[in-house]
Amino acid sequence: MDKSAELVNWFKDNNKGYLLFSGGFDSSAVLGAAMQAGAEIIPVWVNNGFNRASPDDMVIQARNLGAPELKTIMVQPDDTVKANPERRCYHCKSHILSLIPKDGLPIYDGTTASDLGNYRPGKQALDEYQVKSPLAELGITSWETKDIALSFGADPLFAEHESCLATRINYQQSLTPERIKAIYDVENYIIDKTNDFHVRCRIDDEDHMRIELSKPESYALIAEAQVREELFELGEKACLFVTIDVKRSRPNEYDKRINKE
Repeated sequence: MDKSAELVNWFKDNNKGYLLFSGGFDSSAVLGAAMQAGAEIIPVWVNNGFNRASPDDMVIQARNLGAPELKTIMVQPDDTVKANPERRCYHCKSHILSLIPKDGLPIYDGTTASDLGNYRPGKQALDEYQVKSPLAELGITSWETKDIALSFGADPLFAEHESCLATRINYQQSLTPERIKAIYDVENYIIDKTNDFHVRCRIDDEDHMRIELSKPESYALIAEAQVREELFELGEKACLFVTIDVKRSRPNEYDKRINKE
């Protein structure tokens, strides 16, 4: 039995509940499998202001995967989350999970086997709320979820937009609306011109914004003087300096300084 079929079969025995849905490939693979299995799974999207995707994107993505409804929860991050401590994701995820209806139904998410063992304080919140992670349970990696999600009808452009912008800001640097908006604008500017969905605009401190690129088209783009001016105009709304990283985009390296013991 291939991984896609295993995932569908998993929902034959887990046929009711809520899914933390981001519209990305991981949670889309889970939602698509649940719908294929005929499970009564309600996707829940949390709009906390840190999203790169739009509310309309999420509604369409859920429909693409066969879900008859999408439950949207509006969240105002609390002061602890906005202060951006190293365990920000734990506090953020705990707040989100506390808002899921308390009706005895289980909660599912898109954690994959690739996520296990990494620094993910949000995983503690998932464990405390007894969230089930079918992808991780079945040994399905993040590399495999893309093909699974696409086979169930996920729109790749919507899935690629899924990203948490709070992760772009170095720990202890506050998550202000101005910073989040600047990051959103810079990333979307580059995405619109190059389809470089792996662009990462990071704020290292109050003065420095650093842009990580992944496609040759993006590096070619910044050779244009007008583009550099426009990027600076977008970035200077949050930082004094706007720079281009010579190393391609990569996972959040702020975590490397954290003592995980």
